[in-house]
Amino acid sequence: MIKTVTQADWQQQALLAANQQLVKRYQHQPSACLALLISRNYRLLLTQSERPDIKQLWQQMSQRWWEMYCRQRQLPELSMHEFFPH
Repeated sequence: MIKTVTQADWQQQALLAANQQLVKRYQHQPSACLALLISRNYRLLLTQSERPDIKQLWQQMSQRWWEMYCRQRQLPELSMHEFFPH
């Protein structure tokens, strides 16, 4: 059986794989840049799913990594919505 992979599925899988590698790298050498990339990738994943439970998970993960970025940069803990208004 051949499974057709849509571009959206491919993009989601690519972002998840990238985040796996970035998290591993962060665990060995924490940096604000890596935390920001991971947070951004989770924000991009928000556009890849219509399921509210999955969107909520990506939002929580993005916020968690954003907070890690703020700590690394010694910034006040602003929410992403304060920093990136819609």
